[in-house]
Amino acid sequence: MAEEKRALWVVFQPQQMPSTQELRAQFSTSYPAFAEMAAVEYKCWWVDQEQGQWGAFYLFRSAAELQAYLASDRWTKVIPEKYGCTPFWRVLEAGLVLSKQVITQAGGSWQTG
Repeated sequence: MAEEKRALWVVFQPQQMPSTQELRAQFSTSYPAFAEMAAVEYKCWWVDQEQGQWGAFYLFRSAAELQAYLASDRWTKVIPEKYGCTPFWRVLEAGLVLSKQVITQAGGSWQTG
């Protein structure tokens, strides 16, 4: 039996909240890094200007791969330095994932229409 997928809910609450447009521009350049993350099958960024938060929802192939990511230098050092704050996060059991289309680059996502 294959190991069950796990989800990671990430919330950043920076002291200076970027605009939604600034965040979308930043997100649109991150696809190459996401594509190299073999353990991550899905990622969705989100923004809540009212709460001063932004973040992402990830779907990992397995709990072991998610735990390896959380222990990585990328997660513990690079991400907090890049975004200027340490995110809050929760590991969740993954439910059913539905999608009407497959998006493999920023140009085909909601960011650009």
